[in-house]
Amino acid sequence: MQSTSQPKLSEREIAEAWAKITIIKWKKKLASNKIGDSGTLLKSFKYNVLASAQGNVLKITLLFEYYGRFVDMGVGRGIKTGDVKESATSRRLSGKMLGNRRRPKKWYSKTFHAEVMKLSEIFAKEYGHRGVMAITENVSDKSISNG
Repeated sequence: MQSTSQPKLSEREIAEAWAKITIIKWKKKLASNKIGDSGTLLKSFKYNVLASAQGNVLKITLLFEYYGRFVDMGVGRGIKTGDVKESATSRRLSGKMLGNRRRPKKWYSKTFHAEVMKLSEIFAKEYGHRGVMAITENVSDKSISNG
């Protein structure tokens, strides 16, 4: 039986590819929500993957301008989280705006959570495959030595 498997990526390569994809998806969300007229937030995205000497991923850091989180929550410039909900209720009930005009522009939270779930699935599959390979190699080594 021939294997048609793709070249094996290291944990570090998987983590770096995931970080790049996550940043691309964030940038698309920023564009679709019309966030970032100045481009500062868009240009601020960076990532870092910390791996051990054996290549095992220890930490993935995604960096961007801190104010981007406030945009996601619809807060800032004196507007607190509770004020956002209060303003939304006011808009819904009276049909006009009283006070705060800020609204949450969700670009970070949902996208990040979805991408973290995907990364966990990728690593679960990878570790599952490694476990099967280790067992298979162990069984075949014993078969050869007993045979």
